[in-house]
Amino acid sequence: MEMSFWERVRWDVVRQYYQVRKALLRLVIGERWQEEEGLGHRRYPDYETYVRHQKTKLGAQRARWIEMHDRQFYAGLTQRLAALPFDLRGRNVLCLAARQGTEVRAFIDHGAFAVGIDLKPFPSSRHVLNGDFHDLQFADASVNLVYTNSLDHAFDLERILGEVRRVLKPDAHFVVEANVEADEGGAATGPYESMVWKSADDLLERLEADGFRLETRSPFDVPWQGEQLVLRAPRTAGA
Repeated sequence: MEMSFWERVRWDVVRQYYQVRKALLRLVIGERWQEEEGLGHRRYPDYETYVRHQKTKLGAQRARWIEMHDRQFYAGLTQRLAALPFDLRGRNVLCLAARQGTEVRAFIDHGAFAVGIDLKPFPSSRHVLNGDFHDLQFADASVNLVYTNSLDHAFDLERILGEVRRVLKPDAHFVVEANVEADEGGAATGPYESMVWKSADDLLERLEADGFRLETRSPFDVPWQGEQLVLRAPRTAGA
């Protein structure tokens, strides 16, 4: 599903508007970041404050922006899923921080059995359950593929990766789509990001240190600039 010329122009204008809006919001809420080994973490006083902050995200976005993002994200992700080096038909897929469920629909349309979780699921979504990617409610070694584009919203990356390893079957797939700035190669920061990386390589190094093995990586630019990292889980369940 290709975007028309005018759809792409409108999308670029909307993205520029929200980049300016993010910059203004950062000035209002302030920036307190802690840097460590190529990764930066927003300093919250506690986990409860983090949860309250993250739950306000969808409420701060206009319905028209959400609808446009849904269309562009679905179109771009559908193309990327078609290019994966394995067949999705019949696989069960868990999408982390799936908001309104766009990624879940894309996986379903490729033949997968997919479900999403989010701290605050979009009210009208049939595809997303209430859940926290720091504490997944699913059984050990029960999932063929975990997908997320929201590691930049992690409070505790180590805990999230531990949960991903726990629910994945041995040698299953973990697909991470990481945002990167076009010029810098690192993650963009905004009012809701809680973790950033200086480069996609820094994030990948952290994932590999946790036992995940890179299979493929590829850049993309819809609905934002990023890199898709396709990784294999450890060969031993729960490793």
